[in-house]
Amino acid sequence: MKTNLRLAAMCAAILAADVTFAASAPTFLQSQEVAAVLADGQPWSALTPDGKALKVTLKTDGTGSIRGPLPFTLSITWVVSGETLCIDGRMGKRCLRFSKVSGGLQGWDGNKPDLRFSR
Repeated sequence: MKTNLRLAAMCAAILAADVTFAASAPTFLQSQEVAAVLADGQPWSALTPDGKALKVTLKTDGTGSIRGPLPFTLSITWVVSGETLCIDGRMGKRCLRFSKVSGGLQGWDGNKPDLRFSR
């Protein structure tokens, strides 16, 4: 009897966790909408998942720059690719989907939060 109660409690906890996760799943914006917001030629503060602060500027022509912990500015390019906005530079390429958050946009790499843009 104790085993059945424990199993029932465990199943209830798993179901509750699934409902909570589904309710907290981000709603992603259209990539064209994200590009229109981010590519305004003005610098955005961007926070990396490991806490590094960057200044990212995206221009409407598909170019831009990143300034960060290093004492120089890196040139980048960006493009809308399907559901993602891809940022490409010397440090690699990131293709992210975005959701709205308080004060800006949260980038997602798959199911993991990535760059968070704010002003």
